[in-house]
Amino acid sequence: MADLVIRAGANDAALLRRMYGTDGGPPAARTPDRVVVDAHVPEGTPGIGMTARTAGVPFLVDPQTYYLQDVQHPEDPWVSLPYATPKALTPADLMRQVAQDRLVNQVIEHQVTNGATAVIAPYVHIEGVSNGWLEVQAGLWRRTRACLDQQNVALPVIGLLAVGWRCLHPTQGIPKLGSVWAALRTLGPIEVALAASKVHLGVTADERLVELLMLVRNLSADYPVLMWQQGLLGEACVIAGATGYETGIGYREKCELNTAMSNHRRIRTGAPGARPVYVESLGRSIPKRSLEQVKKNRIIWSRILCTDSDCCPPGGAGLLGDARAHAVVSRARNLTRLAAINQTQWKWSHLADKAAEGLSIAGRINLLAADSGLVSKIDTTALGAINDVASGRRHRKLIRRTA
Repeated sequence: MADLVIRAGANDAALLRRMYGTDGGPPAARTPDRVVVDAHVPEGTPGIGMTARTAGVPFLVDPQTYYLQDVQHPEDPWVSLPYATPKALTPADLMRQVAQDRLVNQVIEHQVTNGATAVIAPYVHIEGVSNGWLEVQAGLWRRTRACLDQQNVALPVIGLLAVGWRCLHPTQGIPKLGSVWAALRTLGPIEVALAASKVHLGVTADERLVELLMLVRNLSADYPVLMWQQGLLGEACVIAGATGYETGIGYREKCELNTAMSNHRRIRTGAPGARPVYVESLGRSIPKRSLEQVKKNRIIWSRILCTDSDCCPPGGAGLLGDARAHAVVSRARNLTRLAAINQTQWKWSHLADKAAEGLSIAGRINLLAADSGLVSKIDTTALGAINDVASGRRHRKLIRRTA
């Protein structure tokens, strides 16, 4: 069965203890297969790694080295890391071997020191094939392999490939990543984590998704492929051959690397709002305030209510009251259901039906949003793309971009 990899924040330490049963209580019906945290989290919240080790699940520390490509606020927690800097670096800054060796060594040491069970090699965001970052990534992977061998680091290594959606094009993108593929072979990872940015957006989201699925299929012939930050598109990628997907709980369900970088240019002020709530039929989380209003509409509420007694108590109390646990258990349950379907074509049929139901519900919620400022409109771009692609593959049809 595919892995569900949950990105936990500092506020999720107690949740994980409760879900895994390391707090003395019974474990949840379904739990994350792996846990990953942002680079700065272990030093401030070491309990997350300890919980993962006690539960016997892999623990990853995301180095988030692509932040080096943009300006970061000096007071941002990430900047306090040994290899971080508030200044934006250029490809020329990171092409020198001495700079790459320093970065690689510090990234490896940070992960090993904080109890990671596998090393994620330093990675950058390759938004285009001609801006120099392609060569930087290839160099970092080669230096990572050299450093691991020199230091006799016994941990397995994961190659994280972070690309923009334009790099997925089968003729104008993928073939031009040749030096990266060669460096990936040199790195020799046990797994490739694939972060494909902004695939879920745009008027051609269905074509972007098809190109992503083609890359997953081709990569999975040589490596296990884990989808990175793909809470919206993860299940489609699993059907195409991915071994699982990573997502946040309520937050960070979509891969938008440029947005993530720019968000760190400033420090957020004010108290954070309520965490969004995952709705299975929509395949995403929506604001809790919206859901509280939707609950007043019996027809819609009956269609989004979680009826799994292993997840939520009757009446929707879990959906609104224990939303974080609900999100994890629901996502894990969905992967279990997919694994139980024998034929790939039937898996696509299942996903198409779920996406169609989600589009219907989203349409009703959006009608409420038009009349109420307390209900947020739902972006259905990703759902529409999933429905189009899954429906086509249910009938053995492929959607292809015209080159």
